[in-house]
Amino acid sequence: MPPRDLLRTIAGFTDIDWAAVERGEAVSKLLDTDVREVAVVGAVRITGSRDQLLARFRDLDTLKGSTILDVGRFSAVPTAADLQRVVFDERSLDLRACKPGDCPVRLSAADIARFHREVNWTGPDWKTQSAAVWRSVLAGYAGAYLASGRSALPDYVNKRDPLSVASEVSLLTGEYGFLAGYSPELHAYLKDFGARTPPGAEQVLYWTREDFGIRPIVRISHQVMMKASAPYPSTFIATNQVYADHYLDAALTVTLGLEAGRDFYMISVSRARTRSLSGLMRRFARATVQGRSREAMRKALAVTRSAIEKTQR
Repeated sequence: MPPRDLLRTIAGFTDIDWAAVERGEAVSKLLDTDVREVAVVGAVRITGSRDQLLARFRDLDTLKGSTILDVGRFSAVPTAADLQRVVFDERSLDLRACKPGDCPVRLSAADIARFHREVNWTGPDWKTQSAAVWRSVLAGYAGAYLASGRSALPDYVNKRDPLSVASEVSLLTGEYGFLAGYSPELHAYLKDFGARTPPGAEQVLYWTREDFGIRPIVRISHQVMMKASAPYPSTFIATNQVYADHYLDAALTVTLGLEAGRDFYMISVSRARTRSLSGLMRRFARATVQGRSREAMRKALAVTRSAIEKTQR
């Protein structure tokens, strides 16, 4: 499917939108979804090589900006030391009252028990103890995911009704059927996010600390990059959320680089699911998050275009 048809099909891009993309403007649009999902599609035409797009995604430091405060890479076998630089806010650290069904952060029942078992909440260094448990817990999530893929993602019990993260990811990946026409291998892989990546793909697991509004968010993400020569010369970057301590239950962004002579189209499709924005009283908050998400994608596309085209001058 040509880029113009893809954008029209999945995001309702109009002729006016497409004309803006052709001029090199970054265009992003919100998709109509249920109240638990926020979805954005964006596109920009870039003069340069798709390899430059891959190089930019490989450099995790390029993620740092107004919303991403810090980023770090996990080792081949994730350890707590990989997270030594992560800063946790006090609400995440103070889990003395956390219990299944009522907890300010997303954790499994077993890991809630760990905090009560391993942290002396009356000790003067309880924050240091809690941070150490956090780093161990997050390294455990990262290691289990690398070993077993989506099936290893935890069930959150922070609210009254437990949440299967694997099921949430499955709902998101079901919306990326259009990828089968570009890369059947990547499309098949996204269904499982298993331990074995497609042939020729490269992957990285990393953590970020992000400014997501009221409270910073600590997140673990898995990025897979690969190329395809048929039916279109294409590049793909899929970024799946492995864990987020609050706000987001699951998130998946797939970026395509579709060749167009000396140029290529960068198209990003981002979907996230959350229970934090449902309910009548949170309708305004959801609209705010949608607006910020749309603008963040537009800005990311524009910055990427500028950075790649700067090297052509």
